[in-house]
Amino acid sequence: MQNGEREMRCSVRRAEQAEMQAVLAFAAQIFADEQQIPREMNVIPAEKQPQWFCMEQDGVLAGTAAVYREGGRWHMGRITVAPSLRGQHRGTFLMKSVLTEVFAQGVDNIFLEARDATVHILTGFGAEIAGESFAFYCGNVTPMILTRTAFLQHTNG
Repeated sequence: MQNGEREMRCSVRRAEQAEMQAVLAFAAQIFADEQQIPREMNVIPAEKQPQWFCMEQDGVLAGTAAVYREGGRWHMGRITVAPSLRGQHRGTFLMKSVLTEVFAQGVDNIFLEARDATVHILTGFGAEIAGESFAFYCGNVTPMILTRTAFLQHTNG
């Protein structure tokens, strides 16, 4: 630690039902402010079996991610990181933590529609581009797929 800074603690865990309102509000705020994505798009219907995760920095909500089933496949999305923590590899930490847990549940592969910054992180995990980029609100997303085998090989899991 330098200049009297204390080490910040960051952790990722499954979100509890009692905190879902705060988790959804956090994600909706970031998506609405930065990408003009309507807040109601953050809600994932129960039939898609959503699993929400939250990242906390020193006990404060600092990021979100969700995995869910759609079209017979597992997807990951709703990935957010507090603006003040970007550029510190917190998004990488969040995604690696969530993917580790999801693949430990026996999921073989997971699909994502990734923003440009996320594509770079995911390719480092062994993900492959699965289609052409397309416009989505204020920016483009790229379809990607990540297999458990590739993830474990690239993350020394």
